[in-house]
Amino acid sequence: MRQVYLLLLACLSTGLLSAQSGDSWTLERAVEHALTNNLQVKQLNNITEIARLNRQQAKNGRLPTANGSTNLGVQLGRTIDPTTNTFNQQTIGFQGYQLQAGVTLYNGGLIKNNLRQADLNLAAAELDRKITGNNIGLQVANGYLNIVLLEEQLTNTRAQLQLTNDQLSNTDALISAGALPSAQRFDLVAQQAANQRTIVDLENQVELAQLTLKLLLELDFNADFQVVTPELNPLETELFITYNIDEVYLSARGIQPTVMAAEIRRDAAEMGIEVAKAGMRPTVSLFGSISTNFSTASKDFANPDIIVDPTFGFGNPRPVQINGVEVALSQLEQTGGQVEFSTLGYFTQLNRNFGQSAGMSLSVPIYSQGRNKINVQRAKIQQANAVLDIEQADNQLRNDVQLALTNLRGAQETYRAAQASEEASKLAYDNAQRSFKAGAANSLQLVTASNRYEQAQTERTRSKYQLIFNRQVIRFYLGQGFSLD
Repeated sequence: MRQVYLLLLACLSTGLLSAQSGDSWTLERAVEHALTNNLQVKQLNNITEIARLNRQQAKNGRLPTANGSTNLGVQLGRTIDPTTNTFNQQTIGFQGYQLQAGVTLYNGGLIKNNLRQADLNLAAAELDRKITGNNIGLQVANGYLNIVLLEEQLTNTRAQLQLTNDQLSNTDALISAGALPSAQRFDLVAQQAANQRTIVDLENQVELAQLTLKLLLELDFNADFQVVTPELNPLETELFITYNIDEVYLSARGIQPTVMAAEIRRDAAEMGIEVAKAGMRPTVSLFGSISTNFSTASKDFANPDIIVDPTFGFGNPRPVQINGVEVALSQLEQTGGQVEFSTLGYFTQLNRNFGQSAGMSLSVPIYSQGRNKINVQRAKIQQANAVLDIEQADNQLRNDVQLALTNLRGAQETYRAAQASEEASKLAYDNAQRSFKAGAANSLQLVTASNRYEQAQTERTRSKYQLIFNRQVIRFYLGQGFSLD
């Protein structure tokens, strides 16, 4: 029900409000300001933005991935010489570059269903933001209308005080002329003090109501603030229209964001089942990589640096048998000279060691400790809860519509009774005035009649505001917009 009030007031037309000065606030301006500056609304805006980022991330799941890396280090002690593939006691510096890329071809519909679910979650988050905005708007509207009502009561009480002052002046004049006893003024003096006390109390209530509204609007408490009083003059025939509950409910069923959000979340929960099932299906992907490296142990054997020419000779012969015949063989050995090999250049090594690879991978889930099965069962339970949420939201909406119609009928009856009470109390007050002037009634009777008339006026004003508001709730359910006319 609270959401309904908010949506109504957020659609308020400025044409129905009197012109505002620079520091005056219409109801529409107050609601719009709250929807932009209230902290709760800002938090929901951030949550919606997170849902939008999640959707973008799900969409990006269709794109390939690429990662680049490099490593730089040194090997100490007994290490493998990359040029001879033998262990040597040496220190070798190295650096490598790698670039890997991959793209998923099929993963059981995970990417597709993740994107669909993210779309639905974003739509639900936007509706949540709307609902929260409506709640804030309702609080603003209630605070705003409370100020308007209090200010009208304050105006009436000040008018009543002026009337009491006039009556006291007339009574004092009659007492001075000897037409009335002096005791006749005591009740009027008491009434004057009561009016003054009521004015002070209402002034405090107005100030507190303004502070409450400023808090909702995130305004400085010391800022000038004045609400614009709307002109509430609907026709009697409009205020007492009767409505059919089924017509109102069916209209509201297609408007309310709470039901829409619940339906969207049910759809998102259904996508969650498909996302969970993807864990039971194989994954096919393409991959590729390129790499190269550099090592300080890599030598340029094609370009030796001969410092001293080597000499060669045959070593001691060794007996061997070849096809059963014993012969002696000698090994050619270097007996002198000095040859060195320079380290290959950095970019030369990177170019020579450049390599590529590409392929396709298939991953088939065989056993995952039952996690995938449990994930599917959990998703099904969440989907069942989402269906129940729709039913609950629908039942709540029907109850809200029924309550709104009941409140409207009650407000109509209360307003009729308040009208009759005001008319009767006015006649009684006019009669008490005439009797008092004629000396047929005392000041106590006049004050009593005046108080009853003042109370009747206050009740009629309050019931009028309530009736107008309750009627607009029904109009909103019917999709007829909202205006305080």
